[in-house]
Amino acid sequence: MNTYKLHRYLGYLLILPVTLWALTGAFFLVKPGYKNAYEQLQITSYPLTSTLPLLPKPEWQAIAINRSILSSHYRVKVDQQWQHINPLDNQIQAEPSPQSIINLLQDAVKHNPDRYGTVLNYQDGIAFTDTKVKLMFDWSQLNLRQQGADSRFFNTMYDIHYLRWTGNKSFDLWFGYIGLGLLVLMALTGVVMIKKSVNKV
Repeated sequence: MNTYKLHRYLGYLLILPVTLWALTGAFFLVKPGYKNAYEQLQITSYPLTSTLPLLPKPEWQAIAINRSILSSHYRVKVDQQWQHINPLDNQIQAEPSPQSIINLLQDAVKHNPDRYGTVLNYQDGIAFTDTKVKLMFDWSQLNLRQQGADSRFFNTMYDIHYLRWTGNKSFDLWFGYIGLGLLVLMALTGVVMIKKSVNKV
C-alpha cells in the first residue's frame, strides 16, 4: 500500500474521532455552566461556643471538632478512617436520622436555591433535590458532593473527548492509545507526501 492510500484510509478511519475531538475541544474552551456543574459543597460550619474535654485513646491519629446546624461534631481518626464519637464516653456515634441529615444538607445548599432547591429525601449517603440534583454525603468525613444534569453532561463530554466510549476502563485505555497512534501515523504519512511533492518540483 502506498503512502497516499494509507493516508487516505487513515483519514476515513479517523473522521469520527477527530470530529468529536474538535467539537468537544471547542466546548471545553467555553465551558458554559462549568462553575455550577462542579461546585464544591461543604457542610456549613458555625462557631464553636464551647467544647467538652476528651480523653484521647492511643489509637487515635487525629481529632476534629466542629459545629453544624445539628450540633457539635467530635470526630477521631483511627486506622486512617474518621468516625464520630460521643465525647462523654468515647463511644462511636451512629449517623443521625434521615430527617436530621436532610436538614444538614439543606443548610449546606441554601446559598444557591435556584440550583439545589429543596432536599426531598436521603438514604444510604444519597439525597435528591426537587431540582434533580444528586447529593452524595459521607457522614464519617462530613464530606458532601453534588451532581446535576449539567455535571453528567460534562462528564459525558469528557468521556467522548478522551475516547472513553465503552465504559470498560482497560478497553477504552487501549482504544485511546490506538486512536492517538493512528493520528500520529496519519500526520507522518502527510509529512512524507509533502516531502515527495516538494522533491518533484
